[in-house]
Amino acid sequence: MMELKRISDPQVSPDGKWMAFTVQTVDLAANQKPSQIWIVPGPGGAAGGAPHQITHEGEANRRARWSPDSRRIAYLSDRGGSSQIWLMDPDGGNPKQITSLSTEADGELFAPDGKNLVFSSEVYPECGADDTCNKTNLDAEKNSKVKAHLYDQLLYRHWTAWQGNRRSHLLVVPAAGGAVRDLTPGKKEVPPFSLGGPDDYDISPDGQEVCYSMNADPVPATSTNADLYAVSIKGGDAVRISSTPGADSSPLYSRDGKYIAWRAQFRAGYESDRWRLVVLERATGRLTNLTETLDRWVNSFTWEPDSTRLFFTTSDRGRQSIQLISVN
Repeated sequence: MMELKRISDPQVSPDGKWMAFTVQTVDLAANQKPSQIWIVPGPGGAAGGAPHQITHEGEANRRARWSPDSRRIAYLSDRGGSSQIWLMDPDGGNPKQITSLSTEADGELFAPDGKNLVFSSEVYPECGADDTCNKTNLDAEKNSKVKAHLYDQLLYRHWTAWQGNRRSHLLVVPAAGGAVRDLTPGKKEVPPFSLGGPDDYDISPDGQEVCYSMNADPVPATSTNADLYAVSIKGGDAVRISSTPGADSSPLYSRDGKYIAWRAQFRAGYESDRWRLVVLERATGRLTNLTETLDRWVNSFTWEPDSTRLFFTTSDRGRQSIQLISVN
């Protein structure tokens, strides 16, 4: 079993000609699990064709995301010594490093207009996107002789990871590289801690707005009340767009930009509550609960290209099925 390649995160190019995916192998001698990005002809490409590896440098290359014109792939790589966003051609050529943050980068998304990349990074709240400030604080922590942790509120630990002074923020950088902006300043985690599932943020089809999930309660450790907020991709004040007492997560804009769909829990403080699929009509503010009569969790979902229906998956008696429902 250790010799088997583990395949994950398939991403079809917008033109349908290629599919990029992550392949993880196991190096028993080095006690490592290196991951690389591979590519294979997609359903709209040439018939047949063998998959082949397109990244070779570094031990952690993952999360391939296509540019809207299918000409470039954004991905995360440690080839430069830390996890940063890189761009490359579909054949792996012309690699270019986009970020060089001391706090590293994760979870990148291409804006639908191709102009920006939105991503997450664990920064010091007082620093935000100021990397000089972040690096100064990182070096001070590293060089401090005091290694004790002092806490006066929850949460102080997630399994094997201590809660430090940094918080996850959503940042944006031009796809060509350049200055980084902080979209979610403050002491709250964006996206919030998650046990898995789709991304907890998305970018509108016109590339001008970012929707994200955030738990703004005073003590997030005792609350599941994450709500959705919308903010301009240029930054500024965010607007709350959901108000259920439970968690709202996994926002996804329809391709025509008229709707935002997400998974919602209605019971406060209960992290095992049933996940419903809800849709917000952006122009009117009308909220529709699509799956209240379905006694099953909504796991993952996606929009039909014409924005009139949604596909979603549910589990029932050990089997997972794909379902389809009208936006109305």
